[in-house]
Amino acid sequence: MKRETGERARELFNSGWYCAESVYRALAEAGGRYEPGMEASASGFCSGTSRTNGLCGAVTGAIMGIGLYAGRTAPLPEQTQDVPYAVVQDFLERFRAEYGSDNCQQLTGCDFTKPEGHRKFDEENIGESCRLLCRFAASAALDALADAGLGPLATIEQEVAPCGLSCGKCLAYGDGEIRRHAAALKEALGDNFASYAERFAGMNPAFAGYEGFRELLEFLSNGSCTGCRGQGCLFGDCTVKACVRERGVSYCFQCDDFPCATHGLPEFLAKRWQENNEQMRDKGVSVYALELRGRHRYP
Repeated sequence: MKRETGERARELFNSGWYCAESVYRALAEAGGRYEPGMEASASGFCSGTSRTNGLCGAVTGAIMGIGLYAGRTAPLPEQTQDVPYAVVQDFLERFRAEYGSDNCQQLTGCDFTKPEGHRKFDEENIGESCRLLCRFAASAALDALADAGLGPLATIEQEVAPCGLSCGKCLAYGDGEIRRHAAALKEALGDNFASYAERFAGMNPAFAGYEGFRELLEFLSNGSCTGCRGQGCLFGDCTVKACVRERGVSYCFQCDDFPCATHGLPEFLAKRWQENNEQMRDKGVSVYALELRGRHRYP
């Protein structure tokens, strides 16, 4: 995953995004945290903090990406800054050890406050060096997160169930995209939308079914499952979770008896279970996990 994320940052830079935007987005995508438009929050940090010869944008984007996985989610005294500070310090040490500096002007040799600095960047194709900086920054950020037990590299097993399905995309998953989107829609509609839906029903009959929709939205926005390695699969007959634990493996394909007939799954799921594990075996779990994030949970 580290190599793929680094290459993704480089690819994004090639496609027209700048340094901070590219690294931030690549790290967000690696953990399934990307939302369209989130690059905008990194735009001002590109080109040495908006062409002021400040901190390298690849570094800034990496720090922002680290925040997605190590940043605080509660104020003092419930959470301190110790964890994010430690991870960022680790990342900065890695970056400076590799390049000797984290300053844009020192890394590129260009003074972006002056027109000649812009010309030098274009004429000497210094953008290629920035692409490499983006690749390294994204990879180093993942390493720093992983060493702290955080980030995409540390959460693959939480996301990918032993059967190969994505817990993170399940409608019941507490930190999943379905729950987050449902909660956001519920908040956007507000508590009083039912009375408006009654009036809107005269214009569009679909609003007549709002009560049923609100009940479903309430359910989806309250997902609380912690994944198959936590409280267990909602499909009660599944024996995969208990079996992998007893066999001392993380995924079924790692067991000498795979494929077997002791999974407890119905035929349609058993087929997916075997295909998923064969893909993990052939491609590697990290590559499979990246591909899984791009698929629909309910094809």
